[in-house]
Parts: sequence; structure tokens; C-alpha cells
Amino acid sequence: MLALGLLVGACERRVDEGKAAPTPEPTPEPAVSESGDSGDSGESGDPLSGEAAHTIPFADRTSMGYLLLLPAGPEPKVPTRATLRGLVEQAFPDRRRDGEIDLLLTLIDTEPHATDFGTLELPNFDDVADEESGADKRETIEVDPTEAVAKRERARSFDLLGLHIELVRLGLGEDTTIPASALADPVLTRDLSPAERESLPGRGWALLLRADYRNQHDVRGLRLHQTLVRVVAEHYGALIHDPDTLETMSVQAFTDRRLRASAGNVADQLAIVPFPDPHREGGVRLATRGMRRFGCVDLELDGLDADPQMLQQASDLLAGLAAILAKEGEVDASGLAVVVPEELEVTRAAIEGSYEARPRTLLSCGDCEGRAVVHLVERPPEDHDPQGHVVARVVAPRTDSDEADYDHPHWVREALGQLFGDAGFAAPRP
Repeated sequence: MLALGLLVGACERRVDEGKAAPTPEPTPEPAVSESGDSGDSGESGDPLSGEAAHTIPFADRTSMGYLLLLPAGPEPKVPTRATLRGLVEQAFPDRRRDGEIDLLLTLIDTEPHATDFGTLELPNFDDVADEESGADKRETIEVDPTEAVAKRERARSFDLLGLHIELVRLGLGEDTTIPASALADPVLTRDLSPAERESLPGRGWALLLRADYRNQHDVRGLRLHQTLVRVVAEHYGALIHDPDTLETMSVQAFTDRRLRASAGNVADQLAIVPFPDPHREGGVRLATRGMRRFGCVDLELDGLDADPQMLQQASDLLAGLAAILAKEGEVDASGLAVVVPEELEVTRAAIEGSYEARPRTLLSCGDCEGRAVVHLVERPPEDHDPQGHVVARVVAPRTDSDEADYDHPHWVREALGQLFGDAGFAAPRP
């Protein structure tokens, strides 16, 4: 997660970061509360107003791509799937029969395709049964053994949808794939050695590896993909760029921050970036980057002061909330849509769990509740948002935030007090 040193630098890295996207000319409508609800029933279907803004679905499939910045040299060849398989098998010679390594090889072999829930549907028994025989309808279905095996295999790897492999020329100036400011930023490149940082301008080619997957089995698709990225980057001497967070890191740093099933270290996957608060002069809002890989919306908490202690607490709240959403967003294999619950309870345990790969304990807060209940509401897109990705504001439960006199900054202070106490601030991270 990005350190709070971003507070100064982040607002200079992007164009018009504090400027909201243009909105249509206003028309007479009911008063809008700070939660973003217009108070109407949302019958128009506008996803940014009325009830629709409060119904936030999780993605039933998502993807994560990493750019592997290759060393300077002539145009390289695109590795084949067989080459990638070989690299994985060489990296894990004693684990060739390991279930997860076998699934990683399956992911490598899978061409991207529009998989849907229909691949796991049972036959329509009403259409195939002999109505007059009185026999059990399921007994009348003849299943080809080969098809049955294939179906079991599809069920086993239902969450692994495919791997994209592409060679990308990074380009220069306006045609650059990665903003030059991101590669020059000391915070976004903080995990690189001086020599690695100096090599960035000469790395003109990148290998794009993008996995498509569903959020199941502790986001297994993402974990397997990160294993592949680590192995391939190490083989080619590449640095790894995360397009969502704009961070560029060494193989070792990437390995240290990889998602682990046993840890649930969601905080290591995110950047939390400060922006000016459009609702309060001199105020600050924090926004996550990186939730797309979990099939979730990114989060934004405004109503904050430019105070390091408050920003640290707010950052921890977002980290805990992100970990909760990553679990809540697990895809239902039945095909039923999964939506964000009306209310989400953020606890100190959830916050500490989000940092589990690098354990840290929050300071004791005496008699604080150790929990805060929040609600999410979609907000209109802004210029600095991740491309094509929804951002939701973190607000009070609707019993409070729907009221015309809702005071959001006051609620934020109350919520942070419930989690951390009046003086129990977490120590700033380096």
C-alpha cells in the first residue's frame, strides 16, 4: 500500500485530479443527501442516482494483467504457451503433481474465451424423460464417459478462464503505454534499486500476461497468475508493472507482496491514493486502486482532514473494508448475481487480517467498540478513476446517510473513533 508521502506527490501526478468529470445541466429534483441518494425511487435506471446507486454488484469474472518490462535489446519473441509451461515446470520440479501447479498449467493452456455459467448446467430433465414410462427422469439420460470427464474437469477449473500473452512496445511521449510520470515517481518505484530505476528508460518492450478468472477459492486465479508472473519475470530479468496501481517493482518485492491463500493479505495488493475533497475546501479523500482484481469496485472515503493520524486510520479502515469485500465477492457457482450487502461491518480483526503477510497490531483503543458499520454508494466517474472501473463512496448506513441533515465528516470521525478510539492511532507505515 502506498505510504502517506503520496499526499503531496499524488495530486501532481495526474491531470486535474481534484476536478470532477463534467456533469449534465442540473434539472429540478429532490434535495440530494451527502450519500449521493436523490431520494427518488430510481425508476429511471440511472446507475448514478436513486436506488440504483446503492445496488453494487460484484463482477462474475474479472482479469488482471501485468506488464513485464524486458531488458533493453532488440524486439524479443513472444513466448509460446509451451515455453511458459516449461518455465513453471522447471521452477517447481518437485511439485509437478501438486494440485495448484497442475491448475496453473491448465490456466496457461487455456485460450481466452467467453466462458459463462452455462458450462456447468444440468440437462433439462423435463425434455428428455419418457413421460409415460414412469421411470426416474435422471435414469433416462445417457452420459458419454468422455463428456462426463470433461465436465468434471471444467468444474475443477471453473474459476480459471484463460491467459492472454502479448508483446507490447512501450512507446514514447503521448503514445507511451505507461505514463512517464509513473516511471519517474520515487514512491511508485520505491521497491526498485538505483540500478533498476536507471534501467527503466531503456526497457522499450514489455510482455503482457493477463489472466481471466472468477473470484473463487481465495481468488485462486489471481494467486496462480502471480506465481506465473514471478517465474516469467525472473527468467527474463524483467521488472513488473501493475497498471492498476501504477507501481513498478522488482521480482523480489512482487514476491513479498503476492496474494497468499493462508494470509488474505489484501492490503498488499492495493494502493491508497489521496486526492482533494471536492466537498470541503482543504479536505482530503482517499481512494483505493487495485480492487478490480477481486471483482470489486474501488473505494473512496472523503470528509477527511489533512492530518497524518486521521489519514492513517482512514487508510486502515479502507484496507479492512477491502479484505471484507474480497471475501464477500466470491462468485456463486449457481450463477446467481452477488451484490454488495446493504451494510458492511469493518472490524479491527479485519484490518489486521488484511496486513497478515506482514503482521502488525493496531494500538490498543481502551473502551472503543472496535467495529464500524458502513454503506457503499456508487458515485459519478471522475477523470482520475481507473479506466472503465466503478468507484463507490464509503458512507454511513442509510438510516443516517439518507437523511437531509447527514453530516458526513462528523460520521467519519465517529466511525474512526469506534474503530481506533480517540487517541489510538496506528503507527504510520514507512
